[in-house]
Amino acid sequence: MKILKKSVSLFLLLAMFWFLAPQAKAEPKFRRPISATPVFSSFYDNQAGLGLRKYTCVTSGTYEGHAGTDLATAVGTPVYASAIGGLYYRYNGCPTYGYLGSTCGGGYGNNVRIDHEGILTDGIGWVTLYAHLQLDTAVWPMSVLCGAGIAKSGSSGNSSGPHLHFEVRKYAYPGNDPFSGYCSHSTSFWVSQVNGLPTTSCQ
Repeated sequence: MKILKKSVSLFLLLAMFWFLAPQAKAEPKFRRPISATPVFSSFYDNQAGLGLRKYTCVTSGTYEGHAGTDLATAVGTPVYASAIGGLYYRYNGCPTYGYLGSTCGGGYGNNVRIDHEGILTDGIGWVTLYAHLQLDTAVWPMSVLCGAGIAKSGSSGNSSGPHLHFEVRKYAYPGNDPFSGYCSHSTSFWVSQVNGLPTTSCQ
């Protein structure tokens, strides 16, 4: 009986330690932030000031220092959270239509940033950024679910036409390209990347 009691006590102690200890959780994966099949107007530049290099190693389809993925879409297109997280920042003071060289919203125009903290192992958080949004459409909840509506696309800030600028941030540039390929990561940040196209599936 004493051995049984000691075994139970040891089990409870280990269980409590496991519960209180920081848990290593899976890294997040992201869904496409719009539902419609997108036209990519510009990809992430993997070359960091040394030239142009899209994830497929092609030098067209991106521009110098571009740290995001541009999805050409009409003004007013619903934008969705790419993973579960907390909406910790938004800027909502720019006209829906901006222009090249605009510094409104730091060049991002109206934008939303979601913190995907708590799903990492190294203390460096994941953030997604959604930029050039339509004025007065960004929501301001405390937390969001993957696939939740967060705004509508526009052309605000430093923009030459309607599109959504989407960024995944964690590492120092250039390390945040969500696409996998010979000139990017071996593993995609997307939940699923089918024939180069990210899907709308959540993790």
